Amino acid sequence: MENNDNIDRLLEPFQIALKLEREGRGLFLEAAQKTTSKLARQTFEYLAAEEDKHIERIEKFYESLKQSGGKECPDTEDSTAAEKLETFNVMLEGLKDQYEVTSSDIEAYRLALEFETGTEEFYEKKLAEAGHDGIKKFYKWLIDEETMHSRLLKSCLRFVEDPAEWFKRRKSVT
Repeated sequence: MENNDNIDRLLEPFQIALKLEREGRGLFLEAAQKTTSKLARQTFEYLAAEEDKHIERIEKFYESLKQSGGKECPDTEDSTAAEKLETFNVMLEGLKDQYEVTSSDIEAYRLALEFETGTEEFYEKKLAEAGHDGIKKFYKWLIDEETMHSRLLKSCLRFVEDPAEWFKRRKSVT
């Protein structure tokens, strides 16, 4: 069994991760209340729900590490972030005639993107520092999820700032 200092060092990043995910959830819920468009509201509600899932996964991972004294990591499933992003972009395609751009929506997307980028960078740093393969795999899962959120927000920004370019890019991808 690891000594208490080692366990505390091992668990501390996951406590920070929980704090970040909770802050992200709060940011997204606040943005959902403040934005005026249905698209922005749905986007931020979706992202808040994603953060809820991350919180649950981190809590389970944390508890497993804590109970095992840092000896056991639960298995981490592969991320389905790419599929979720594609589903979201397909939904965006259906809104081409229903969206009115507002500066508050654009600002909310930019703020959320900045937050997600910072969270992603934190997880990348922790991945580089991790010594256990199971912990590395978990950080990789978190990075994949946060990268999807960043790509989703970038997609929303492109969609609201230049819909014609957004559709042009979508057609070249499919």
